[in-house]
Amino acid sequence: MSITKTICILCFTFSSCYFVNGQQIGKKIKEIKSAEVICATVDRLGNFFIVSKNNVIKKFDAQGKLMATLKGKNTTLLEPWYHPSIFLYNQLNQKYWIYGRYFENGKEYSLDPSWAIQPTLVCPSNDNKLWLFDAADASIKKVNPITKEVVIEFYTDTLKAKAAPAYTHLREYQNMIFLLDQQSGISVYSHIGKRIYQIDTKGINNFNFFGEELYYLDGTKMKFFDLGTGTTREIEVGVEYKYVLASDESIILISQKNRILLFESKQIY
Repeated sequence: MSITKTICILCFTFSSCYFVNGQQIGKKIKEIKSAEVICATVDRLGNFFIVSKNNVIKKFDAQGKLMATLKGKNTTLLEPWYHPSIFLYNQLNQKYWIYGRYFENGKEYSLDPSWAIQPTLVCPSNDNKLWLFDAADASIKKVNPITKEVVIEFYTDTLKAKAAPAYTHLREYQNMIFLLDQQSGISVYSHIGKRIYQIDTKGINNFNFFGEELYYLDGTKMKFFDLGTGTTREIEVGVEYKYVLASDESIILISQKNRILLFESKQIY
């Protein structure tokens, strides 16, 4: 075999591989075409959700099998972590919905105007309350939707901001609050408002959790941040992707051309 043919074969082999510290992360399980993806997230069972620009939300299992579809909902924030409920917030009309696991029996709720001047982001808490981010004063509030009471309120640190913020996600996990500003990174607060960590990375589209770690994409790397120790690790994914999701069964990478690629996750541990 000639040197030229050998090089071509090697290039073809490695072009579809992803590596963890030099090791192949696993073979591709499936590839799915999609309309333009504007949001991607995963629930604690490994099912993943894709929100497209045409206001369609699709739920897939960890192997990429379509499980359910919801159409016609303008989505600001989607939170399916508290299985089996699926939470959806629309900033335009300041309403949120809670659906069953297959988008059935949806219930619509309106925010109380007294809670926030500009409720940019709203997400559920683990005790059936709500967290709100008010962009008007950069405050975060925890509210009781039944009693209408503001239970907790604190202000985020915006003094070091170098550009106009672009707040796109708010989440609660392990009694911590996570606020994503695509201009500055991810701020991590305790449930009473003390800032614990600041991940200074511009251009993060989404983040999620894998056990004790938070993960996100930074260029061509999938980065993991340990929420207990503050230590980090990373996986080289080869090229820049829009979104990344991970579960015990698969790693999902969404390309700039809106291809949904599923890979084995056995090397992620």
